[in-house]
Amino acid sequence: MSFRSRVLDALDIKKDHVRIPVYQTFLNPSESNPAVTTTANDEVVAGLKPYAVSRCINDQVIGPKSRTERLEVLGFVVGDDPGAKVTGEPAHLPDALNRDATAVGQDYSGIHYLGGLYDSTNRKLMKMRKSAITPPELDTLYQPGAGTSGVSAVNDHTHKDWPNTATEQAVLLNDSPAADALYYHKTQVRFLLTGIDDVSASGFDQASNHRGTVRMLVLRPRVPAVRTRVDGTTGDFKLNYDYLPDWHTELFYDRSKQLGGKLDPDSYPHTSHSTSTHTHGVTVPGGSSLSPHHEAPYPAANSLHSSHIVTYGITKAAKPDPEVELDTNNPHYGHMKVTVGKDHQLTPTDLLMSKINKQKYAVLHDEVFTLDSLHHGAAAQHIAQVNIPYNKKVKFAGRQPLVLTNDTTNVETVQEQLSNHTFDTPMNMASRPIILFLSYNQKISASVEGWTAISEC
Repeated sequence: MSFRSRVLDALDIKKDHVRIPVYQTFLNPSESNPAVTTTANDEVVAGLKPYAVSRCINDQVIGPKSRTERLEVLGFVVGDDPGAKVTGEPAHLPDALNRDATAVGQDYSGIHYLGGLYDSTNRKLMKMRKSAITPPELDTLYQPGAGTSGVSAVNDHTHKDWPNTATEQAVLLNDSPAADALYYHKTQVRFLLTGIDDVSASGFDQASNHRGTVRMLVLRPRVPAVRTRVDGTTGDFKLNYDYLPDWHTELFYDRSKQLGGKLDPDSYPHTSHSTSTHTHGVTVPGGSSLSPHHEAPYPAANSLHSSHIVTYGITKAAKPDPEVELDTNNPHYGHMKVTVGKDHQLTPTDLLMSKINKQKYAVLHDEVFTLDSLHHGAAAQHIAQVNIPYNKKVKFAGRQPLVLTNDTTNVETVQEQLSNHTFDTPMNMASRPIILFLSYNQKISASVEGWTAISEC
């Protein structure tokens, strides 16, 4: 029993609690070719399956007779789809699959929304919310069958002591932002991972010994600090904060990888062309006659040197010369803009062993294990236990105002009266945990079960 529970018991205060399950079924690509081991498009098909399979994101030939290696990714983002990304802002979460019909026909990404942060259909969770109307069957004064014609009577006391109007609710939430809050303890998930390569088929991963290495990462995007300043003329408050991390270019930071070579072979001095094919179009000193043994003049300051070290993601690298936001009215004033460079040419081995950029992503767990898809026994499967602690009050925005729509003009009018529906998106949980599996030379399948523990504040 926790200290908080002991204190509440000593004061004779009873707090309800509930466990919100995570999703256990997921969308998957077509199974007409179950051993897809290339990065070619693989469309999502309709129908939820009780498992999720990985996606090949990088493959290359490493030897004669088409000996190959590849990297598969299987990931889960805790919670549901937060909505469309704001134009011009970085994507701090990976491109995860939504669970509706819009995902069907898209290229399978191998990353799914896991759910488990809130469940709008959970009746007990509605009872625990300060702003929600208590479901009749959970009210202490509710009497089933007491109404007319066999209809259950809804007692007037099924509502909580919450403001009746949108104005009163706004004043309450402004005075006490945690007035409508739940206490989140942790998310606990179990994954049963299995290697599913058809090793008897010819042409697939002939260089693999079929004890594929799997790296499990539990990450959380770091939310930048927010600073305020006051405009001396207007008296307006202005916010200033850095960009959220960009999943596509800021996931890894490894000082052993420089722009030259596989990260960017077009960078000076490895290029032999007068103009680099890099997206910046920088002219390289020395001209096309430059050779590795030629003594070139001292390079210009804006040349793309191989000594540059930049962050990178699974497929793209950041630009080596980012720009600073100079618009004083922009909340990101004075911070480096997140700009995408070109596709890097890092190998599956490079990505598997890359170090996480800890300035942008907090690492909750980093583990490596192996799976054996050729034999049975202890090495053929792996149970991964993931424990993500929160231990915080998660705030919500109360009940939604009632909106009436004019049937003639189709104009919506927000009413002062509150509806029965609540805002179910957490207000202070912008950092969604990410569970990522990177599998080397082996396609994997995951069966998932788990829950998030929530209690009443």
